[in-house]
Order: sequence, then C-alpha cells, then structure tokens
Amino acid sequence: MAVRAGVGWSLAKDAQAAADEMVKMAMEGLGGEPPGLALLFATVDMDLPVLVRRVARRLGRVPLFGSSSFTGILTTAGFQSGPNGAAGLMLISGVRAGVSRCFLGKNPARAGALAAGLAIREAAQGGAPTLFLVTSPPGSEEAVVAGISRKYPGVPIVGGSPADNTIEGKWQVFADGWVLPQSAVVAAVYAPGPVGRAFGSGYRPTRIRARAGAAGRLLKTLDGNPALDVYAEWTGKEREALIGDWKLLGECLLAPLATPVQDAYLIKHLAVGNEDGTIGAFAEFADGEDVVLMEATTDEIISAAGEVVRQAAQGVRDIRAVFLVHCAGRRVALGDRIGEVVGAVKSVVGDAPFLGFCSFGEQGMLVPGVNLHGNLMLSALVLGA
Repeated sequence: MAVRAGVGWSLAKDAQAAADEMVKMAMEGLGGEPPGLALLFATVDMDLPVLVRRVARRLGRVPLFGSSSFTGILTTAGFQSGPNGAAGLMLISGVRAGVSRCFLGKNPARAGALAAGLAIREAAQGGAPTLFLVTSPPGSEEAVVAGISRKYPGVPIVGGSPADNTIEGKWQVFADGWVLPQSAVVAAVYAPGPVGRAFGSGYRPTRIRARAGAAGRLLKTLDGNPALDVYAEWTGKEREALIGDWKLLGECLLAPLATPVQDAYLIKHLAVGNEDGTIGAFAEFADGEDVVLMEATTDEIISAAGEVVRQAAQGVRDIRAVFLVHCAGRRVALGDRIGEVVGAVKSVVGDAPFLGFCSFGEQGMLVPGVNLHGNLMLSALVLGA
C-alpha cells in the first residue's frame, strides 16, 4: 500500500468540536485508505485531555503520537494560532506503526528504551523499525535518546520536546488516548517507501570559541572565566541585562552557542544567566568540550527550514508527507514572520501534506549513526510513496 497523508487543524474553542473538525479534514486527504499512524499537536490553552480522547475515539485503534506545541501549529495553509489555542493532526496511511509510553521516574534512559521496545511490539512487525518518533519533557531528552540508541543502535530518531506558551512546565505528551506530563512517548514507524530525514539549524559558526567548564545543563566557565561574563563580552551585551529568569533565552536567539560534532554543529539554547556567572541551558554541555559562538539573521532562520526539508527530501521523488519539528525559540525570533517558514517549506515540497509543531528541544541524527538532542534546531521527516 502506498503512503498517503492528510492534515487537519482547528482553532475551535470547544475541544470536541476541534477534534471532529481535524479528523474530518485529515481523513479527506487519505482517499478512503485507513490511517496507520496519527500525529497530533496542540497548544496548552486547549482542553488537551478532552481533545486527545476525542481524536483517539474517532480514530479507533490507530496509534496516536504527539505533544503540546508552543503558541501554534505549522500547516500547508500557514501558521495556525488563535485566542482559544490551535491543534493540528496528520494521518498517514500505508505505514505500520506502534506507539507506547513509559513514566520517566528516576531513569529516563531506561524509560525511553522500554517505550521503544513496547512500541515495536505494538507495531507487530518484528525487527528494527525504519525510524522512531520520540517526545519527552524538557530535562529528560539526552537520557531518553541515549537509552533508545543503546538498545536500537543505528535506528534514526526524529523528535521534539513538548512545549507550553509560557515556560511554566505545563507541557504534555500524548500517547493514544492519554495525556501525560512526565513520560517518554515513542512511535516505532515501519515505512514501505523512501524516507528522508535531516537535522540542522542554519546557524553559521564564528571564529570565537572556548573550552567549557560544565556540569550537565549548567555552563560554568569558558576558558576558565565565568561563562556569563565571557558570553556578554563576545556579544557586546550588558551582563546585568542577561541575569534572571529567561532573560538570556531571548537575548541569545541570533547568537547561541554550539558544540562541534564532526563537521556539524549541535546548537544549545542558553536560558538563564545567574549572578555567579554560570548559565543554565536547555541542553547539556560536556566538561572540557569546545564551545563555538554561532550567528544567523532572521532571514537565514526562515530559509533554513526550507533547506533542512530539502536535505530530508533528497532521493524522495514522490513526496507524500512532511513532518517538521521547529524550535519554539526560532518561532520567538521570527515573531510575525513565522508564517514565512511555511513558504520556505512549500518552495521545496509544493503542496505535499505538511505538519509542524514548535518544540522546547529537538532530536535527530546530526551525523550518520548518532542521535542527539539540541535546541534552536529543525528536525525534518519526509515520507515518499
């Protein structure tokens, strides 16, 4: 059976009405074929338990994977956002898939590996899947990705962390009819046709770099000096303007830090500048690793979405579905220009069914065989017939 996809979305205030509208719209794109996988994303200002249950009931036994998204949803028709929230649904036929979830507890790596194994069992296909779709709450991502990759080496991950609109921890992940706050959710996807993936950012490295002193997501020093002081000097920003909850998060959008991975760069979003000169981030730094100052313009951030999708689409002639994990920080940097991201994607794939959500972290295979978690990035998946 050839792969087909349909996309629906809704801005309705009533969650049940929104679910009905999305399912109807998405089913129309399948031409009567039964869906094998559902991807559902919605903002937290919607009634998520009602929305997810309703979609799951309408779809029956179709595996459902998804999470909450920052401020809106990306679709072929533009960036969908409204005063009552937004939700988007992609239904994909012609694939076999299984979805499972596992409570993170004290061992997120084990939870990720267990969820991946259960998802494979739910798919009832046997053997390693074509890829895993993964979502897990901010703070757990590196461990979840590492746990899955150790158990299933070489299997690509396309993932994104759930988000809320205000960085208050209201994010949720979805598995079948469940809405869960502290779980890893994994979809094991078996695709019959060509599949393309890409993980990138569009940021350019500068010549400015230093050696990190770090402990997990706390960047302590750069070349032995307080990290915040060094970053302020590098960027010409006032140190005091970077101290406090989330101030640094907005100030570094066009000048983040990254760590080199072979010939690529893994972007890491700085979040909180502290009085003692340390910096809290949305991704881990390894003590002693090189850190590079990156840069980009707003135009480059927009065009990068098209370029990452173009990389994913290489070798996929008959594009049937496009899924994009788009960093929430990039969405903040773009402001009212967020809709131009859709134009950049459509310049590559035309009117192929397209769904994207805005995440608080992105996961993908940055270099062959290595799945990683980063920030301010784009993780794209393209399915062919």
